[in-house]
Amino acid sequence: MKVLIQPLIAHSVVNQADLIKKLLEQKGFIAEYRTTITLEEARSRDVHAVMWVTLATIQFLGDAVWVYLMLNKPKAVYVTIEGVPTKANVLYSNLPRLEFIANSRFTANCLTTVGLKVIDVVHHAVDMDLANAASKSSWRLRRKLEEKFKDKVKLLFVGRDDPRKALDKLNIALHMLVDEGIKDFALILHAPLSAYQKFQWLEEYGLVYHHGDFGSTSMYNVLQLMHACDYLVFPSVCEGFGLPVLEANAVGRPAIHAWIPPFDEFSSKEFNFVFNYLERRLVKCNPAQYWIFHDYPPEFLAEMIKYAIEVYKNSRSEYEEYCAKAKDHAKAWDYRKVYPRLLKHINIP
Repeated sequence: MKVLIQPLIAHSVVNQADLIKKLLEQKGFIAEYRTTITLEEARSRDVHAVMWVTLATIQFLGDAVWVYLMLNKPKAVYVTIEGVPTKANVLYSNLPRLEFIANSRFTANCLTTVGLKVIDVVHHAVDMDLANAASKSSWRLRRKLEEKFKDKVKLLFVGRDDPRKALDKLNIALHMLVDEGIKDFALILHAPLSAYQKFQWLEEYGLVYHHGDFGSTSMYNVLQLMHACDYLVFPSVCEGFGLPVLEANAVGRPAIHAWIPPFDEFSSKEFNFVFNYLERRLVKCNPAQYWIFHDYPPEFLAEMIKYAIEVYKNSRSEYEEYCAKAKDHAKAWDYRKVYPRLLKHINIP
């Protein structure tokens, strides 16, 4: 029997769809991706269920509503969102007739605030086998980075270049450290070239390296890169989930990030290097939603990076303990533990 999956074509969403697909195949189902799921195909005898893995806005769910409402088979709408849908997105659409499975309590709260129905929360997941394999094979990349940056603390940013990722705050924070005479770090970017250009001033000190564009390589290679570095630095102020933090922890690397929702649902102050935010504000993203920004001054980020560098340099045993705790913690989010709950919604025990 088949399960048809329509994923949003976005790097992080497709990676999660791949984990759902892998679990379905382990349970004996054939999982197939579709750019659009038609009602005729969904009604086919060999189709057990359909699933949409996407952003909870009308632009990405508009073609799903008719199929969802007319299909008398198991179905699931698994969604994320980074803020509050606009009234037009809800009042003048059939979205209120759908039942959503949210990828975080934060996403669930954003949807229920405007009257949408959330029937469950199922967090995103990681593949611990893949993380372990990537960790074991990362030594060549680690050696390459050590040849380039010697004993400097290697800070990695993985992500897109958009306002939610707050690269402007990271830029100011690193300026603060350099002005203070702290140059015991190197910034490695797996991000668009536009992100690297923001930090090109660090070339003067030999402290920056652009390791390909975000989404240009496999998840395995990204996990290798995470393990080859010392910390993930993730300055984001707005996320529907924030997978890089969990992925870094899965390969045993602490993350530096603000203590904002939904990080507070799966991260930990015990081993990650976190700091508070000061205010929440709505930012118009597009006609579909308002982002919820959790703002903090760059000084908070600078101080936490400074502390992380100090721990790595002067208390290596403490750092190694944090790495071990991060990896152990991430095991609870392995896809074989997380996604069975999602599959129950399409009648797969």
